[in-house]
Amino acid sequence: MVIPKEVLSDYKELFEKANKLVEEESSSDPPTDPYRSHYKARDVLLDLKKQLDDQLISMQASEADGGDEELVYKSMLGFVCRDLGRIHIYTEESSEGEKFLNRCLELIEPHKHLAEGIIPYMGAANELSIVLGSRQEYKSAADMLLQAELSYEAFKESGKVALAVVDLYSPPDDPQAAAGAKELENLYTLCCFYLAQMYGHIGEPEKSAQCCHRTLHRQLQYKSYDAIDFALNTATLSQYYLGKERFKEARHHLAAATIIMAEHELTMLKPEMSEQQRADYTETFKHRYADVARCWAKYGLHLMQSSRERLLQDDDEGDEAKQLTKSTKQLTLAADEDYRFVDLDLAACESRVSCDYCLTFDDAKLVFHFVNEWLDVAKDYYKAETEATEYAKIIQDYAEAYEHIAFFEEQPENQAKMQKRRAKYLEDLLDLLDPVFYLKICRECWYVAGTAHAAVLDVRLDSMKAQQSPTPEEVKKINQAALKAIKHFESFVKSYLASPNSDNSDQWRSNMDTEEVRLMLYAHFHIGRLYYKLISAHPQQQLEQLNQCLRFYKRFSEACAEHKDASKPMHGEIGVVREMLELLPLKIVSVKRRLE
Repeated sequence: MVIPKEVLSDYKELFEKANKLVEEESSSDPPTDPYRSHYKARDVLLDLKKQLDDQLISMQASEADGGDEELVYKSMLGFVCRDLGRIHIYTEESSEGEKFLNRCLELIEPHKHLAEGIIPYMGAANELSIVLGSRQEYKSAADMLLQAELSYEAFKESGKVALAVVDLYSPPDDPQAAAGAKELENLYTLCCFYLAQMYGHIGEPEKSAQCCHRTLHRQLQYKSYDAIDFALNTATLSQYYLGKERFKEARHHLAAATIIMAEHELTMLKPEMSEQQRADYTETFKHRYADVARCWAKYGLHLMQSSRERLLQDDDEGDEAKQLTKSTKQLTLAADEDYRFVDLDLAACESRVSCDYCLTFDDAKLVFHFVNEWLDVAKDYYKAETEATEYAKIIQDYAEAYEHIAFFEEQPENQAKMQKRRAKYLEDLLDLLDPVFYLKICRECWYVAGTAHAAVLDVRLDSMKAQQSPTPEEVKKINQAALKAIKHFESFVKSYLASPNSDNSDQWRSNMDTEEVRLMLYAHFHIGRLYYKLISAHPQQQLEQLNQCLRFYKRFSEACAEHKDASKPMHGEIGVVREMLELLPLKIVSVKRRLE
């Protein structure tokens, strides 16, 4: 490299001036002129670009082989074009920015395998992928990033040390001390991050998850992460694995998020911080730790739910599922490195909860208590007074935990207690929330509370069948469970009526989607069944109950005919109602005769 030091010094001065404008002075730009410093930096870089262009033209005109000197000029020009591209994109001039980025790639493409070329090439490719992504050209963006990844891997295999722009202006005595090594790693980490986004957009979630994990793993490896952001991103990625029932991977990521948060808590408050800064940091930590806690709770809930669904499968399906699970585990073990944070010791955190399906009540009980512990942490931050919606979701999670544990409980009386506890959480929430402002949540609570009391009723009815004659106390409990379930289901139905305050109008709202219509159908079915299950010794009461049963079953039958898409999965219920609509008029006539 034979470029005179005074020339390099002049270039360095311009580059540093532009960099200072963007990195430091831009933060003081007024709202009325938000890009002032960026425009100044652009002008400085354009001046530098002209000088470098002129120098290259001069060298090419001499027809002499510039060798290393020409390569350095091209590299510096590539860095300038990259930074001009960034500035134009930031100032919302994407087309102009794209031209500069493409110019950088044209200059550097033949030299991207060299120490002087890899960093401007990777930087321009990353920036250009953002431009393509903003135009929804996700496939093109992904292809560009994959090319950048291949270039990075080939360069690393060569054993060369990348040169950053500061290394070009002030060449280090020891090439190994060049600043480019760290910058290259950061650029590849960004490449993985952008690639994850593009894979997500083109419908390849597994590749997206792999790139997300690689990004997080590299952030840990090179200590280039913000602890809070790392924990949130890792916990979020765990939810993808959870959806795929890859509980081992999900648990591993949540454990990593928890450990990083715990380490951060020990060092986040510095002696030089003001009281306000300390309060702000503590508030942010509590908030985000509560979010990680909610992800842990979702992990446990999903594990119990999946275990339940697996046990409900018939034997043939069960054998097939077990074989599939076994195959998946073998694949997962073979690719352990694809999802593990090998630099973190997570064994203690992971050992707190299983990643295997629950087979018995004892298995489920451990997960149930684990879920409740984390929900307690989340509830400690999300208060009803300040975060009503989030608080409501946490209470609903408590209720869901009782639903799942009740499935594994073998004692009917304990099942009933658990279902009543499930309903109580939701009823307390309904007392707290105004349906005018929280209608969606109230609808969910009404429906699920109705389902919980209906489950209690089923337990009571099964118990009654085992006896020859029920006691008055048992009859009372049966009717109480049925009436509570009816009350909640009717509140749910009323919220969807076109005229909810009219006693005679059963007309549904016209703007309901298919899922809402399906839930309305189920609610009508449940109400009809519940009225039929009520026990009364008085003919007049029996007549009223049978008429109500007939009314809801009729509306169910009519609505199924009107909404064929919504009623498709309800063959069993439709068959039951068809039979009941034939039977009920006969029963009503029989009761009327007794009244006469």
